[in-house]
Amino acid sequence: MGLTLTLDDTEIPASPAFIEFLHASLTGEKHHVGRWYAQDEEELASDPDRYTNIQDKARYVMSDKEGVERVVQSYKYFKEMLIGRPETVQRMRRFRFFFVIGIPRTGGTYLVKQIFRAIGIDYTEVQNALAHDGFPDLAFLSFGERGNLATNSILQLAEYLTMVEIYFTEHGKLAHKGGVVVPKKFTKAVYNFPLVQEMFGSQSNYLITLRHPLAMIRSVLEKAGGMPEGGGFKIRSAIERWALQDWIRWGEPEAEVRKLPYGEVILGYWKRYHYQLALAGIPNMPTAKIIPYGRDHMIGAVKELYGDFGVDLEPEDFKVSGPAQFDSELEASAEKVVDQVATFWNDLGLAFPREALAERI
Repeated sequence: MGLTLTLDDTEIPASPAFIEFLHASLTGEKHHVGRWYAQDEEELASDPDRYTNIQDKARYVMSDKEGVERVVQSYKYFKEMLIGRPETVQRMRRFRFFFVIGIPRTGGTYLVKQIFRAIGIDYTEVQNALAHDGFPDLAFLSFGERGNLATNSILQLAEYLTMVEIYFTEHGKLAHKGGVVVPKKFTKAVYNFPLVQEMFGSQSNYLITLRHPLAMIRSVLEKAGGMPEGGGFKIRSAIERWALQDWIRWGEPEAEVRKLPYGEVILGYWKRYHYQLALAGIPNMPTAKIIPYGRDHMIGAVKELYGDFGVDLEPEDFKVSGPAQFDSELEASAEKVVDQVATFWNDLGLAFPREALAERI
């Protein structure tokens, strides 16, 4: 059979974040870092002009021999994942990935920063797409203006692999269990974990962060500028957009979700995220570790990592607030949701650390 299937980069284009990364790597310019690491700053990140000159950067990358090679490499990874024969990707086995997985505002950024410190890399100079959780944008099957989101997810994962290969070949200094340590906050890994497991399973550690939903809701509100007027749901941040997408993914009409109270929307996101986390089987992975939110839990986990790495370093401090408090109706709903998630995990043979979340910090 002589069938040939051809797709070009106009149908499945490279991601702007990947082009941006390649351009900086080729020119020696600073990577676009943003403020991903400043999670204790309670303000929204905003950079609307980030990609205004991305076409110029793309032309530069594609006029450079190494740039072309790197783009081609990413599409090779993409092709191998599509057909289920990841042969070239075997070269990634020289890296040991530490994926920090958890819903936003649960301490994951702190852990990623501390691992970067352990491997001798200044986290304030690492591109946000390489370190943080917006990229690759793993997603369920969905058709839209950007095409098939699941296909785009695979391409972005292929681009991430290429970025890792470039960056950590040059900057990686710490080896652990046969691989150069690579930290990554990976919130969206839950949405296509079979792909992550196939690509990284035996070469990865999974640090799962958990926090009481009321404390998470309070933190999202602080980051987004407070409760919207009237208490209804409103999108002002990536986290709120992800919450809406999660409801839609589970079959709820967008217009109906936008009519709901703010707390109910974020609480529903929290519940379904932790259902998905359990269904994906991530807590049951041999290298998985659950880390509840809190100063002692977080600092203790980092000290344990430093001990495993053989690094003589003290963790940065971890700041916490007092218990989160809302009206009685939302508080009752939150406790009901926590019970539901704990029962769901238990039914799947997983231990949910409910008592560790009781302080609601």
